[in-house]
Amino acid sequence: MSRTHLDREEFERWRQEADRALESARLQDRAGLHNWACFAAEQAGQLALKALLHGLGRGPWGHDLVRLGEMARAAGLEVPEDIAATLRRLGRHYIPSRYPDAHAAGSPSAHYGPEDAREAIADAERIVTYVDRIWRSLDG
Repeated sequence: MSRTHLDREEFERWRQEADRALESARLQDRAGLHNWACFAAEQAGQLALKALLHGLGRGPWGHDLVRLGEMARAAGLEVPEDIAATLRRLGRHYIPSRYPDAHAAGSPSAHYGPEDAREAIADAERIVTYVDRIWRSLDG
């Protein structure tokens, strides 16, 4: 898919923050803050997808990774099923990782462990890799 106008500057602005959020997720995982690592990983996925959409001149709004994936499809981009599944899985951390009232009992930290953080970080890395691959194909 070829684009006549790509907003490289806006893509980079958002994409750099995705890297920072991903690094934050890794730091929080190492510190044992697994629920916050999951949230930061979710944010990395959001920022990366928003980078792609902003780079295409689409002004994405919202925080739902599934919806952002649908917006990418609507822009004519291929979103493979494995990436769609990754968006569904990672998007589940947006609220429950932070809010005590998202769980019947206990704080979010009681509901998240190191395996959750590692899976969320791996999911965010998959989304970032997907975004970078798509962007290179458009900007190449």
